[in-house]
Amino acid sequence: MYLIRKLYRLLRVIYYKMAYVYSWVISCLKFYLNGVKFHYDFTGFGIPILDINMNGTFSIGKKFRFNSGKYHAMGGRQQQCYFVVAKGGELIIGDNVGVTSVALICHNKISIGNNVKIGINTVIYDTDFHSLDARMRNSDPERLDGVKTKPVIVHDGAFIGGHSTILKGVTIGKNSVVAAGSVVFQDIPDEQVWAGNPARYMRDNYVYDYEKV
Repeated sequence: MYLIRKLYRLLRVIYYKMAYVYSWVISCLKFYLNGVKFHYDFTGFGIPILDINMNGTFSIGKKFRFNSGKYHAMGGRQQQCYFVVAKGGELIIGDNVGVTSVALICHNKISIGNNVKIGINTVIYDTDFHSLDARMRNSDPERLDGVKTKPVIVHDGAFIGGHSTILKGVTIGKNSVVAAGSVVFQDIPDEQVWAGNPARYMRDNYVYDYEKV
């Protein structure tokens, strides 16, 4: 039994090493075919889903890292990463950003700064998707001319916990933290911790001196 378990673990290691190479190659191809501006130093586990309109833009900074799919994001409710940019949309990801099983749906503008971490199953929407006017929403075919969009800005160093929802028009400040499971529909200042549904201020995000802890 011990040898069988060792063999199983060895096969897992081999699988993940192969998956890294496979994910990188296929992701490069998908980025290229979708017109994404990216650097070849990214690290990817699993294959993302991309839908980038010909009249939309998607750019990725250096040292991007993503986990996509059930075998590479074992944190519950895992999915593939979704990067969707509609006509006229602009999706920007800065340097040294890490994401896991996220959905970034951009109809206007989503800008993610440098050194940002976004936890598993987080979604960021810069659009309402449907009109808030019931007459437009329930027309056949549905009218979308009343749909509202506003940019979402995530500043450098921010950390968004898993299973959070970031809605249109939100700015998340530098080094701020959004606790897991939060729903954010208003701006978060720099250096703060917010949590809940709706997300509310919890405390300032203190900078620790780890040499003294």
